[in-house]
Amino acid sequence: MSHKSVENESTQWNNTWFWKKIINNKIVSALVITFLLFINIYIFTRISYIFRPLGIILGIVGPPMIFSVIFYYLLNPIVDWLERKRFSRNTAIAFLFSILILLFVGGMNFLVPIIRDQLESLIETWPTYWNNLMLQLDSLLNTQAFTEFMDQLGETTVLETLTNQTSQVVNVTMGSIGSLIGTVTQIVITLFTLPFVLYYLLRDGKKIPPFVTKYIPIQARPKVNELFTAINRQVSFYVRGQLIVAISVGLIFWIGFTIVGLDFALTLGIFAGFLNLIPYLGSFVASIPALIIAVVHSPFMLAKVLMVFAVEQILENRIISPQIIGNTLKIHPVNIIFLILIGGRLFGIMGVVFGIPGYAILKIIVSMAFDWYRAYSGWYDVEDAPINPQEALVKVKDH
Repeated sequence: MSHKSVENESTQWNNTWFWKKIINNKIVSALVITFLLFINIYIFTRISYIFRPLGIILGIVGPPMIFSVIFYYLLNPIVDWLERKRFSRNTAIAFLFSILILLFVGGMNFLVPIIRDQLESLIETWPTYWNNLMLQLDSLLNTQAFTEFMDQLGETTVLETLTNQTSQVVNVTMGSIGSLIGTVTQIVITLFTLPFVLYYLLRDGKKIPPFVTKYIPIQARPKVNELFTAINRQVSFYVRGQLIVAISVGLIFWIGFTIVGLDFALTLGIFAGFLNLIPYLGSFVASIPALIIAVVHSPFMLAKVLMVFAVEQILENRIISPQIIGNTLKIHPVNIIFLILIGGRLFGIMGVVFGIPGYAILKIIVSMAFDWYRAYSGWYDVEDAPINPQEALVKVKDH
């Protein structure tokens, strides 16, 4: 068969109804790709046991790596600054580690005893605070509903509770022991390996992107470098900013509660700073114990505590957060709240803390992929679509 005959048959095939309506149809192509994607997902779910060793490895390596990356983003600017001051990088890291060790030892000797005493006192007196709060609510609302509820709750004896839970406790005891041993082991591994991983990240962290891109095809390297740059910028801004804001909020509450004379000022300040790592919801949850203690103490103390919260909110929202974090993530507050709730439901406390930066990374990847696809798919207006992939990447970077 001649080459001309093959071309004629190909032309006839391309002009057929089946080719135009089915084979060369973009909607049909998208549906086929989606169908193949779901088939692959289904196959992976059926052979998920093959990846179980990988999950075990990630469970061991993941926590030290995550915390090392967090401290890397927090400490790397300091190491870079010391390096610009004529320090060698190894010397700068060693100097910074020495300062951190001194601060840790000093904190253990000074802060830990105070926090321990305050926590013990708070645990002992919390039932009293709570009962007094119920009495004040009854007095304020001219009802005994809250007091009766507490009395009914107190009538449930310890013996009855133990009897109802005995069978469950016996059934899960061995599993709980195994879980406890696994948790303690994971904490020990994380604490032991974190300094070593952090040291090598601070020393060789800038070499990781070139090392990874070396194994990527040459034509795709510019896009991958742009992707790494955008992800690194977003994550570094968020992690560094949230940690600095959380420390600042903890200090403000500690100083404010100390000035107004609220009990357990240091513990409440640390609690508020830690929960401030959770945007929006953290500040609300942190205010509850301080307000309960203030209400039980006196109305005047409640007014002073509310004043401390007002000052903290003004400093955080008008000065600290705009200067440190700004609007780098460009995520709507409603989306942030949903991300926190969904992340907490799926992954627990880790999902609450790392759900927002994870979403930011996913947003960058999807935005770059969509802009590249919009430039080449032909499904969008020319005015809206970038001319080439490089402009798409620049647009995402500016966004």
